[in-house]
Amino acid sequence: MKSSLKKSLFAGLAALSFVAVAGAANAQTASAKTYAKVTSNKALTSDATTRNVTFNGTNALYTKAGTLKGAKVVATTTTTKKLAASNQGQDNLRAYRVATTNRGSVYYKVVSFDKQYRGWVYGGKSTSAFAGGVASYATTKDANVPSNLSTTGYYKLANAGTANDGTATTYKAPAWTQYKVGRTVTDGTPYANDLLQVTKAATRSREGDTWVYVNDVTNANFSGWVLASALKSTSDIPAADGVTINFVDANTAQSVGKKVTKFVPNSDTSTVMDINDSLVSSSDIPAGYSKGNGFVVTSATKGSTVVFYVTKNGQGSVKVQASQVLENGTTKQINFSGSALTKWNAAQAKFNADTSVTGTEGQTLSKSALVTALNNAGFGTIKDDNGNTYTLNTNTLGDVKFGDTINLTYTVSQN
Repeated sequence: MKSSLKKSLFAGLAALSFVAVAGAANAQTASAKTYAKVTSNKALTSDATTRNVTFNGTNALYTKAGTLKGAKVVATTTTTKKLAASNQGQDNLRAYRVATTNRGSVYYKVVSFDKQYRGWVYGGKSTSAFAGGVASYATTKDANVPSNLSTTGYYKLANAGTANDGTATTYKAPAWTQYKVGRTVTDGTPYANDLLQVTKAATRSREGDTWVYVNDVTNANFSGWVLASALKSTSDIPAADGVTINFVDANTAQSVGKKVTKFVPNSDTSTVMDINDSLVSSSDIPAGYSKGNGFVVTSATKGSTVVFYVTKNGQGSVKVQASQVLENGTTKQINFSGSALTKWNAAQAKFNADTSVTGTEGQTLSKSALVTALNNAGFGTIKDDNGNTYTLNTNTLGDVKFGDTINLTYTVSQN
């Protein structure tokens, strides 16, 4: 019986030893997991515009090829799927490196246009075309010029400025359609009056909006892409397509302004147009000048320049004639008396003696300069003998011209 027990114990221990050895062998096999190795890693050198890609959501983005030891997830498949469906150009991708592993897998290194995502994504089994988790992507599509625009007319930017929204300046490519390609200039203000001609159109693939390419006939370096909605039509034309009227001071022989008028030939076969004073309106003549001898020629050819003589106006001063009080959005005449009238008359005399409000008649005095002169003269605050305080309402003022006569408006309060 003891002999049987010993045999049973021995058999049991032998079995346990076998299990332990087998377990150790399995653990050794698991720890020996092999990782892929990179056999090639090089920069992509094809035209950058051919390397615009998009995720398809089937593969994640990693810090290195996903099958390499130490690879970490940069963006999960949930995220790459979301980016693939994005309607924002910032989520477009540019591929710039390609790696191949010893297992024959291809990985591409990509970066989003806003640089928020950068890493490696599986790209199939061949370097001949993008595959796997990425696909080639056209960030724009050719489009027809919108029907409200023309390739023969001229336009200006409606809201030239510094905004980076596709309306305030021109772009080297429609915004967010090429990696690291942005505006031609950051401030379009100096080009607000440039004449632009539309040549072609494109639609951004993600946003779906239409952009047009404009040639700047005034400053070629400003030519570029803008949103179609950014343009406003203008009757202005370039000098080459019209006749330039050069306004010349008759006394100094100096040019004081120019205007391009449309070339209208005398007939279908004529190469000249008639020149007469009807081509110039009073609003065309430069501020501070009046018509002099006018034109000295009677005809002109397309693209030519003709002289229109003007004379400089004499000196004029801004005058203050009367005052009004603002009550409940309406105005009524103020009849100052006593000490208030004395102060009013003193302010008027001081204002009339101020040389800053005198200049060439017809030229502009800015609102800020006018307000300064009024306050310096004493028009800013006037008190009467009944305890009322009249405060100049500068909101009703604006730019004026030398020679103008203005009314002042006040708000009144009881002391």
